[in-house]
Amino acid sequence: MHMRKMAGMAVAAILLLAAGMAQADAITHGSTTINMDFVTVGNAGNTADDTIYGTAYGAVIYAYKIGKYEVTADQWAAVIAADSGVGNAGNWTGSQPTGGASWNEAAKFCNWLTTGSATSGYYTISGGAASTNALSHDAYAAANGTTYFIPTEDEWYKAAYHKNNGVTGGAANYWDYPTGSDTMPMAVTGGTGAGTAVFYGNGVSPTAPAVVNNAGGLSAYDTMGQGGNVWEWNEAILYGSDRGLRGGSFGDHHDGLHASNRDIYFGYPTHESYYIGFRVSEVPEPASMAVLALGSIGMLLRRRKLGR
Repeated sequence: MHMRKMAGMAVAAILLLAAGMAQADAITHGSTTINMDFVTVGNAGNTADDTIYGTAYGAVIYAYKIGKYEVTADQWAAVIAADSGVGNAGNWTGSQPTGGASWNEAAKFCNWLTTGSATSGYYTISGGAASTNALSHDAYAAANGTTYFIPTEDEWYKAAYHKNNGVTGGAANYWDYPTGSDTMPMAVTGGTGAGTAVFYGNGVSPTAPAVVNNAGGLSAYDTMGQGGNVWEWNEAILYGSDRGLRGGSFGDHHDGLHASNRDIYFGYPTHESYYIGFRVSEVPEPASMAVLALGSIGMLLRRRKLGR
């Protein structure tokens, strides 16, 4: 069989087999290594959820990865220690999500993950402000290799709400909440129970975000904390230079977690808050995705052969 066709089949297979599988990236620049867990979001070419106020979200034409968890305070501290140009000390500590990162600083963080420099990567930095590249995430990664990004709103929305059931769209194929359900999650201060999230409600009043791997139930793609814990930046431009925020926080009621909710008040790109953090998306270079696909197929076939 022609190698290009085999590679294409392999990539298609990874979209079906690896979606939701956690993979750890060890990102090293100089003497600093950041370990981040990502899940693969497949079903490339899915259609959007077009029922939310008549606006379509969630359609992504390429496979990508997204952080299983929010960026932690420890990860943030390590990167700003390696490159002070990324930003200032954040809020919270240890494995809690970082807070106090502006959109501009989150962009510089992603640049550092990509190149080891706050000022070099997908985002152009001028006078401390960040702007996106003219190329889409997939096109930029194809031209420049594996790249880390603030998620687009569609990337973020798909990972949170899509049912991971093929290239489908419309209300029947998206959940209302990022815990794999149309039912309001149960409010908790921490834990990993299905259908739970860290937010204010049901007699629960969290005073801080939970550590990122103890922040509620999972989405259909196995992300945690896309509902509650901290609001998360995305690349959407709302008004003027304001950027998108989604997901709600530990201090919000359940409506902040719903698919229909976009924060439209606090998205100015210099805004820093205890209640705002982010997670990272990644688009690997196409060859890396194909190699990963071939490895996953081989593992699956071996397991079948062994009767597992």
